[in-house]
Amino acid sequence: MNFGKGWLIVIALLMPFLLCFTIVASVSLGIFAAYTVVIGILHAFNRSSQAEPAPQRSRLVLVPTENHASGD
Repeated sequence: MNFGKGWLIVIALLMPFLLCFTIVASVSLGIFAAYTVVIGILHAFNRSSQAEPAPQRSRLVLVPTENHASGD
């Protein structure tokens, strides 16, 4: 098959792009897979038995009353 010089130029320009795309895709897939595994491990060993919160106490609120502290 004789494709001519035009096709050789196209292939010569296309090959570095395909190589760079393949490298970027494989590295990003590896990073995503590692991230997924780490998140999965963290969720698997998550402490689900945390100390229960203390029962809620009534909040102390300063409310004006009829009893003044002036001693009158």
